[in-house]
Amino acid sequence: DPVVSWTLALELFDVLARPRMRRLQIGQQDIDDLFATFGQLLPEVVVQVEIRDPDDTVVVGAALAGRVDAIVTGDRDFLDDEELRSWLLRRGVEVLTPSGLLDRLS
Repeated sequence: DPVVSWTLALELFDVLARPRMRRLQIGQQDIDDLFATFGQLLPEVVVQVEIRDPDDTVVVGAALAGRVDAIVTGDRDFLDDEELRSWLLRRGVEVLTPSGLLDRLS
């Protein structure tokens, strides 16, 4: 199941509003409707662990808020950071590559 946080949602809002996204024919009303529908479900989580790329804090927060089993990523900042991976694992969240997830599922 996909999981999102307020910070990720606001980033999505910013991306969808960019001029190059017009080719997807996503209008402002579509974006507003998306936030009106899902906004009430978005949690806010404070993450208290050092993360190599501060921009990844929102991903960690969403994973914790959503009580996910895994973060699936190819991002080396997640995959190579043993301290972060251990911290997440103690909270029940594994960090997997897409191929690692496929291996796990098969």
